[in-house]
Amino acid sequence: MEPPVSKKLISIISPAFNEEGNVRRCYEEVRAIMEPLLDHYEYEHIFGDNCSTDGTLGILREIAAKDRRVKVLTYSRNWGAEKNSLTLLRHCSGDATIPVLADLQDPPAKIPRFLELWENGHEIVFGIYTNQSDSFLLRMIRGIYYWLVRKLADEELIENHSGFGLYDRKIVDELKKIDDFNPYLRGDIATLGFRQTSEPYVRQKRVAGVTSYNFGRYLDFAINGMVSYSLVPIRLATLSGLLLSCLSLLMALTYALIKLFNWSFQAPGATTVVVLVLFFSGVQLSFLGILGEYIGAIHAQVRRKPFVVIREKINFEKD
Repeated sequence: MEPPVSKKLISIISPAFNEEGNVRRCYEEVRAIMEPLLDHYEYEHIFGDNCSTDGTLGILREIAAKDRRVKVLTYSRNWGAEKNSLTLLRHCSGDATIPVLADLQDPPAKIPRFLELWENGHEIVFGIYTNQSDSFLLRMIRGIYYWLVRKLADEELIENHSGFGLYDRKIVDELKKIDDFNPYLRGDIATLGFRQTSEPYVRQKRVAGVTSYNFGRYLDFAINGMVSYSLVPIRLATLSGLLLSCLSLLMALTYALIKLFNWSFQAPGATTVVVLVLFFSGVQLSFLGILGEYIGAIHAQVRRKPFVVIREKINFEKD
């Protein structure tokens, strides 16, 4: 008699914050997708409740009490989405891990396709959304950011990737080694290498609840990504400084030549001087701000404050 073939374990991780209208549906959709696959796979569904102020945690406790496959991490406060995601990765034990946001904008129906690509030898599967739901301003800023990264950075970020995808155990083990107080997971994953592929999908609209992301959060996320992932801002500041210096020298040379051939020529007056002083002052302050962001990141890293504080683990084996 042949010994039974051990099943591969798939970890589904779902960060959540104030998602009382979505977490039960998220659990049910994942279960509906995974149950037909139980002949080949086992799975665990790990939720990370980022100190929700609504009924999210109560619903997760109820679900976990009925289904041992569901595990829950609760935190002492809201530590941010990136830290929540990395903490979930550090607590999953699957042969492959699939992040599925609790708001279900990334469809769990893609899980079988991700698993198929994984079984074909791909160690990272990037979910690439094909529809843009952001405002024109955000799309323009994102496009400029990716263009700068492609031109000035050593490595390329994956565009239109929200984190949805599949990561082999090797990838998760490497991500666990990250010692970054303000992690930028998308950049870290994109730079790891390994065998990668992508799979397009359509992002869904929220059924319930309101996103906690606004322009300020997107800006903070973008700045953290630039500071954590690349030297693009520093290089941009350097190139801009060189360009402005060249323009200043060219302008001075132009005025000198004009004055040489036309001594009566008068340079523009006080208004031009004030505008130029204000312009260059703004440029200098912007560059100081860029340096401040990098120094702030170093300061946060060396202080060694707690990364996250886990308040409770539900359905996890005792350490």
